[in-house]
Amino acid sequence: MLRLFDDAKALQCDRCLGQDTWKCIDCLDISSDTYDYLVAEPTITLRWFCDSCEQVVMNPRGNTPSLQGDKLDSLISLVEKLMQRYESFENKLTDKCDKDDALKLENRIGKLEEKFAKWEDATETRFESLENRVPAATADRATEQTQGPTDEELIKLMVQEEMNRKTESERDTEIRKKNIIIYRIPEKKTSSALERKANDKQFVTDLLNAAFDVQLEENDIEKMYRLGQYSEDKTRPLLVGFKNNDLKQLVMSNLRKLKERQIDRFRGVSISHDLHPQERDEIKRMIQKAKDEHVGEGSDEAENFRFRVVGQGQRKKVLLIRKHARSSSV
Repeated sequence: MLRLFDDAKALQCDRCLGQDTWKCIDCLDISSDTYDYLVAEPTITLRWFCDSCEQVVMNPRGNTPSLQGDKLDSLISLVEKLMQRYESFENKLTDKCDKDDALKLENRIGKLEEKFAKWEDATETRFESLENRVPAATADRATEQTQGPTDEELIKLMVQEEMNRKTESERDTEIRKKNIIIYRIPEKKTSSALERKANDKQFVTDLLNAAFDVQLEENDIEKMYRLGQYSEDKTRPLLVGFKNNDLKQLVMSNLRKLKERQIDRFRGVSISHDLHPQERDEIKRMIQKAKDEHVGEGSDEAENFRFRVVGQGQRKKVLLIRKHARSSSV
């Protein structure tokens, strides 16, 4: 829920986010400058807990991590139990029984079949794509009785594919942590890629030195390239990958210097994090939700504010920055 604090500065418990857990900086014995720094800087990892949450955090009961292998075994075990129940019903129907018993069993089987039908509808497409990826050894097994992989093998492949997708996404996010993207750097108009790259490197070196007081060493930059195809009609963003994350954080935590120093050569240049597409989509959703809630509460027009997402992971929050005025957190 959006809340503005025009006359007071306060912190909310980072764990329970309760409405009654706000405390002003006077009660917390925090200076105004320290508060502004904690709220405005996206890289700050400090957290504040209310008294109740602090007791929970400082006296944890322990966690019971769930391993990926356990999840797979549990899923397979559940499917096996359902199959056993289904086969048991069929076996009972083959025995002699009266019509009432048969009718009860048919009803139970019908419900079970409905559950299987829903599950099959959700996984049919993925099963079809996975059938071609089953090892050749599977196809040689029991060729007289069946063709293609077993249900258990398809389930394992589907779960493994999902795990691989998440791992690849996490690896991509980790690589991007050391990157920045610089916008509106003039691009040299020449067909020589080497000349364009040399010009970009010199511009970045001068920018970091003049705006951030950073003296680049020979191997401080691991990679640097323009995003998109070269065209004389547009200026492409420039991706810069640093050797270590500390240098990247030094730049991102001092972006205000870029505007404060007002160097004509770098006027209009802006810098942002290199975010994973999923993270960019999440930020867009958070900002749109904040705008909708702001308008719904009957507050000032959203056009009077800039909405900015700060923080990392679960600590992400939206800041409302009043244009030509001080900011307040949501």
